[in-house]
Formats: sequence, C-alpha cells, structure tokens
Amino acid sequence: MKRWSPESSATIKKQIQKRLEKRQTIRELYKQKSWKTLVKVASQTKGLYEEYDTIKVQGQVICVGDSVQINSGDQHDEDYVGTIKQIISIKEPTTAKLICLCRIQWYMRKSEIIKSQPKCSEWISEQELFITNHQEYILAQSIITNCKILSCSEYQELDEIDSTIYFNRLEWDLQKKQFGNMDAIQQYCLCFQPVNPDRQYIQCDSCKNWYHFECVGIKNGTYDKNEFNCRNCQ
Repeated sequence: MKRWSPESSATIKKQIQKRLEKRQTIRELYKQKSWKTLVKVASQTKGLYEEYDTIKVQGQVICVGDSVQINSGDQHDEDYVGTIKQIISIKEPTTAKLICLCRIQWYMRKSEIIKSQPKCSEWISEQELFITNHQEYILAQSIITNCKILSCSEYQELDEIDSTIYFNRLEWDLQKKQFGNMDAIQQYCLCFQPVNPDRQYIQCDSCKNWYHFECVGIKNGTYDKNEFNCRNCQ
C-alpha cells in the first residue's frame, strides 16, 4: 500500500488546481468569444478537442470546403460569406457541453469594397465576392446555409440566379485595401471596365467588342436595329 506524503499531496493539489484553471479558462474564453485562444487551450488537453469533416447545422450537412452564408448580426444588412477550412468540437469540462467552431476563410462583398474603392461600384456585381487571406473561427451555429461560389464565366451562363449563388474572380488585400490580381481581368467598352453581369451589353458586328448600352447611347434598354456598329467601326 502506498503512503501519502506531503510531497505527493502537494503534487495532487497542483494537478487538481490545473484542472480547475483549465475548466475556468475554457468557460471564460467562451464567454469572451476568444475563439482562437479557446482552440489553442483545448488542443493542449486530451479529450477536450476533436476535429470533424462534417457537421449538421440548421438541418443541413456542412462539410470542410463548403462555402456558407454566416449571420452578420443586427448591425449589418448583409450576411457574411466564407469557406469552411476546419471544423472543431471542444468539450467544456465542467458541463461536458460541446462547443462547435469552424475556421472560415472570408470573402468581401461589394458594399465593403466600395468603401475603399468607390469608383468600382459600376463594374462590381451585387453577387460578386472577393477572396481574402483572412481566416478566423466562428461558432458553427451562426452558419445560415450553404452557398455556391462560381467563376465569373460560370455565373454568366446561368439562366436563374438566387441569393445563395455568387461568383469570384479577384482577390482583395485587406491591409492595402486593393485588388490583388486586377491585371488578369479583361476590360471592355469605351470606359475600359471589367464586365459586370448585372448590366446590359451589346456586341459590335464588325470588331466583335462588347459595349455598355449607356456608353454607346442606347436608351431605355432596347435596340431595335438588325446590326450594331460601334463608333470606331462606323
């Protein structure tokens, strides 16, 4: 039979104290919404941290790699959009309650971009997203639904578009507040802007270039002649 010594008793007290501190830390970090620190603390303790490939939210199965709409709260008119990079479950030691977090790579929307680049408002579509290199954790319960993020060409080919379908063609640098690959985007019309799928275009029958209705003087959104030639080809 082992005898208890003052040394062993002190060691046990330290271990108990560490466990209590760990429980308190996870509880407090959850209240503070310090998700990154919460993940770090939980991952250092066996049995508190686990990763998954899928999760069920709002009756939908959400997988790593899916793009989702995220509740932006009462302060914002538009929902956020991001792609899931990681799904984590953390057990709160005292209550055994599971805290489910997702690591999200964020996209920016038109309303956010034009705050820094107001002149871009004409060619940015309402359903256009801009990928960033910013990632952070969110509560899985804040996910609203799955959504699709297509290329610009795929988006233009659609006959019907709902509020969960977006497209992406450009990166956005959050620090510099500018586009990361603007040179790769073809520009059109007399105004030399990237295509905006929300606007109407007409093709010149001679040079085959595309022009905005407004830029070539077509009013009321209609053109009733058999052929159209731009001013360079007339």
